[in-house]
Formats: sequence, structure tokens, C-alpha cells
Amino acid sequence: MTSEAPRRLHHGAVVVEGLRSTMQLFAGVILVAIVRGTPPGIAFLLALGGIAAGLGLGYARWCKTSYWLQDGALHFRAGLFTPDEKIVPRARVQSVDTATGPLQRVFGVVEVRVQVAGAADEDEIVLAAVTHEEAARLRVALGQPAPAAPDERVALGIRGLLLAALTGPQISVAVSAVAGVYALLHNVVDVEDGEGLLTQLDSPTKIAIAIAALLGAAYVLSCLAAIVVFAGFEVQREAQVLRIRSGLLARRAISIPLERVDGVVIVEGLARGPLGLAALRLETAAHGGEQAAGRTLLPLVRRSEAEAVIARLVPALALAPGELERPPARALRRFILAPALGGAIAGAVPALVFTTAAWSAAPVLALAGALAGLRAHRACGMRLADDVVVVREARLARRTLLARRHRLQEHRLQHTPWQARAALADLRVTVGSGGQGRARHLERATAEAAFGALRRGAAPAATA
Repeated sequence: MTSEAPRRLHHGAVVVEGLRSTMQLFAGVILVAIVRGTPPGIAFLLALGGIAAGLGLGYARWCKTSYWLQDGALHFRAGLFTPDEKIVPRARVQSVDTATGPLQRVFGVVEVRVQVAGAADEDEIVLAAVTHEEAARLRVALGQPAPAAPDERVALGIRGLLLAALTGPQISVAVSAVAGVYALLHNVVDVEDGEGLLTQLDSPTKIAIAIAALLGAAYVLSCLAAIVVFAGFEVQREAQVLRIRSGLLARRAISIPLERVDGVVIVEGLARGPLGLAALRLETAAHGGEQAAGRTLLPLVRRSEAEAVIARLVPALALAPGELERPPARALRRFILAPALGGAIAGAVPALVFTTAAWSAAPVLALAGALAGLRAHRACGMRLADDVVVVREARLARRTLLARRHRLQEHRLQHTPWQARAALADLRVTVGSGGQGRARHLERATAEAAFGALRRGAAPAATA
């Protein structure tokens, strides 16, 4: 790699960065201006002033931002008053991802994100706007193979997209968004002469309706967000690279060398599990800190076909037929006792604090906890198959981790005094991305044999 003179980002970065930095402030100012009755003329001037300030800031940042290739590394310098310089050696680059949002499409450019193993988001290099040709040049210069004809291709399709959105909503994120909007409106809007919405919920029926409305709105928002994120989802495997593309408004393209894939997790959520569906998530050091959507290998797959699809896309994780080593029958009570007791306590608290009529919730929640423990016992297990470690556990979702043995960051054998008395132990594995898998309450001899095999790098002898 030869040295070169520092380069500037495409001039479209002025608009991209300027509008991105002022979007939240702009939305907040306009909303407050509207609900406070600010005259339209003043609100319009405030909006124009915010946009002008943002564009000015974007231009100043563009002038102070540069990048170049030198001595086998990518150099990046940015900062208005105290410019910082980042240097990423080619050997540390895990992947070179691109994203194309609406603004990038207007200028015919892409955002390039250089992912580095084990680094936080602020340590990665993000080029807000470069041409497609420049992105391709950087990808090749940083050791990322150029696109070629795929050996395997899996696409989600319209039916799969809708089913993925309906069965896998991010309810917690959507509830937070709805609650945040309500909190903002509650602070700036007077409801019925100063009475807030919460003060009007003076009966169990109204409270139930309000909760149902909140969850319904959150569910709809979550489904719409899933459609925007996963629209057009497609994953391709070339000779040594996985390429993943998705997104409706912002089209994202991720390229991951197969040799840097630590493992794949099969996730069966509460809604998908009974339908025989699951999602596949990648475990890679470069994307370990991202949200689940950013680590998705496939948003939706039939559980019966999951391992076959993984073998097609990540051949190193192909499994021969075999069964998991499961906890013994005597471990069942250890799975059931804690969640059943927790459910009973959760049901008893309202009865002690509010009304004795709530005592009926205690046995119901205790039963629910016991059933959750039974589900966890039936799901739990582990297996070593050649160079692949398989660990399955069930909490809210049932998760099956398929990890490459030589990519394990840590493996641990644990047992409490109570487990030791029953000759039981837990086996925990951690991959380089930080993802974990744990098999609880295994036969101690089985867990010790697996732990020893992982330490030696050899498969354990089959047990009768």
C-alpha cells in the first residue's frame, strides 16, 4: 500500500453531517413552538436558523476532516478545535461496511464504516460521504475482497418480512419511544385545564385501557420499525466473505470475512418458538457491541431448517447429526424452584401492600414460574462436534449458540456447593464478540469431560 496525500470527504458530507447534527434539535424546537402557540413566522425563522447553524457546523467539520492511506494503515483526522487522528492498521480491520440513506442517495455517495475488532463505536472510522468508486477502492486497499458471484444466496421476501415484523417486535424499544412522546406532551400540553393524563386514570378499567393502548401503539411502531430495517434483506456467501444487505430508507451493506465469524446464535422468541420459527444472529468481534438488528444473519427462518441454512452460509459451523448432552432428571427441581418461588413472591407483594384480594395472583405466578423452569430444563444442553461447540439455554427466548472452538475467548466450569453435592455443574463459553452460552446443571462428569476437551482442543469420547 503506497502513501498518498490527505483526501477530503465528498462535499455532500456538509449537508449529511449538518442535517444529522441538527435533526433532533430542530424537531424539538418545532414541537415546543407549536404546542406553546408560538406564531408561525417566528417558528419558521427558528427552523431556518437551526438549519443554517447546522449547515455551517457541517461545513466547518468537513473542512477539518481528512483521511488517507499510509504505511499499511488508514489514517483519519477530524475535530474542530482539537483535531484527533485515528490510525487503523490493515491487519486490524474486521470489515468495511457501507450505508446509503436518503441524503446519500441524493448526492450519489455512501457512508463507509471501518469496523475494528474489539473496539468501541467511537474507535471506529466513519466516512460520512464518499463516492461508490472511492468506497470500492478503500475496501480493496484494506484487504476486503471485492464482490464476486455468490456461492449461496438467501433472501427474506415480502411474506417473510411481514412475518418477521409481526412475530419479533422490539416491544421494549417501542414502549420507550411511546412513553417519551407522552412525557414530552405531558410537560408542554395542558389537558383539561391543567389536569394531566395520568390523573384521569381513576379506575381499573381506564388503567387497563391505557395500558392496552400503550402496548398496542408500541407493537405497531415496532412492526413498522422492523419493516424499515429488514426490507429487502439478503445475505450472500462468496468464497470467503458474507455480504448482508438490508434497509428501506437507509440501505446498509455489511461484508464479513468468514474466517472472522465466531459463531451464530439461533434465537427462538416467545412468539416465534411455538410457530417453529427463529432468527439467526452473527457473533463477530467487529459487530459485538451493536444492537440485535445490526448482528442479524437472517431475520426469520424455520427452526427445522436453521442448522442447514447456517451450514450453507457459514460452512465452518456445519454440524453432523447428533444429540445434545442434557441435564439429568434429578436437576429438574433446580430449574423449577427459583422461578416458582420468584413468581409466588411477585404475586404476594401486591396482596401485602394493597389488598388481600390479590392473593390469587401468587399461585398463578408461581405456576407460570414453574412452567418456565420446566421449559428451561427441556431446552438446556451442550454438544461438541468436531470444531463446533453447541450450547443451548432458555430464558425468555430459547438461544442456541453454535461457536467455532478455536474462536472461543473463554470456557469455564462452575459449580456451587449445592451442585457439588448432587454431582452437577455448569459449563459456560464466551466467544470473541462477548456472546455467551451456558448449559446449567449438567452431569458433573459430562461437564468436566467437555471442559477438558475444550482445553485440550480435542473432542471428548462418546459416553454410553
